[in-house]
Order: sequence, then structure tokens, then C-alpha cells
Amino acid sequence: MSDNHANQTVAAAQIASELHQARQVARQLAISSKNARAIVLRAGSQAAGLAVIANFYDELANETITLAKSINITALEISTHSVMEWRNSAVLNNLNLAYRQAESATYQNDIVFFINEINTKQKLLDHRFGQLMSELRNKLGEIQQHMRAIDVIAVTSKLEAVRTGEFQGHLVEMADGIQVMANKIKEHVSHSISLLGNQK
Repeated sequence: MSDNHANQTVAAAQIASELHQARQVARQLAISSKNARAIVLRAGSQAAGLAVIANFYDELANETITLAKSINITALEISTHSVMEWRNSAVLNNLNLAYRQAESATYQNDIVFFINEINTKQKLLDHRFGQLMSELRNKLGEIQQHMRAIDVIAVTSKLEAVRTGEFQGHLVEMADGIQVMANKIKEHVSHSISLLGNQK
């Protein structure tokens, strides 16, 4: 296993931790969206425009929770692949040593066969490792997009809340709270992306 893979594996584990925290915030976000929906229902026709927004908050929060779970699974897969690569690398080193020590032995060709087989497995593992890292980056990007959308929706919510009369204060406060939670999630995601750095 290369040092780069080892670094990426550590980064994946740290990202899983960051996203666990983000998932906790997303759960709070989902609860806040349900509270917003309840206030919108109480406000009735005054808050008709906010009903769709409250549903969208809920949808984005749930998608973020699902993505965070998926990232944890991907991080686990990355760790598993790293262990397999490390084991194959150790076997390959031992086979190469055995080959060098078995000059002109009758079973030297058998060793070459196993070396080639392990090299093929290593290439497949390395390819899959790259796919998993790419998948991880894409999922982090998706969460980032969801949080940007929530920011835009929070601003729209505040503008729509003006029309709700007595419910305006509650709805603006809720939109502010949702925006704060979205920012916390963005911080976790940004830190996760920085952990990946330019590793490819």
C-alpha cells in the first residue's frame, strides 16, 4: 500500500467522523423544518408560500442525513480496501524475496505465477480505491450543494415571513436557526474536503 493510500485512508476515517457530526446537525435541521411546517400550517393562507419551503428544508435535511450515512459506508470500504492492499503488498514482498532466494529452483516459475496474480489483484484494488475516493468527493460535493440551497431558501423564507403577520417573528427566527445549522454542516463538509486536499 502506498503512503498516499494510507493518508487517504486516514482522511476517510476523519471525514466519517466529521460527517457523523454533520449528520447530527442535519437531524436537528430536519426537526426545525418540521417545526417550521407546523407554524406555516397554523398561519394558514398567510404563509402559503412558506409551505413549499418548509417541505424543501425537510427534503434537503433528509438527503443530507442519507448522504452522511453513505459517506460512512464509503469510508469503511476505503479502510477495507487499504487493509487488503496492505496484505497483498506484504505477500508480494515475501514472494519477491522467495523468488530471489530460489535461483534456478524448480518451483521458481510457480512463484512468478503468484507474483503476477498478486500484481493483477493490486491493480484492481488500486483502481477500486480511486473509484471510492472519487465517490467520496462527489458525495461531499452533493452535501455542499444542499447547504447552499438551504442558504438561499432561508433568505427566501425571511422574505416570505413578512407576509405572515403575527407569525413573522417565529418564522424569521426559525429561518435564522436553520441557516446556522446549515453553516455548521458546511463547516464539517469544508473541513472534510480539506482533509482530502489534492490527494488523488
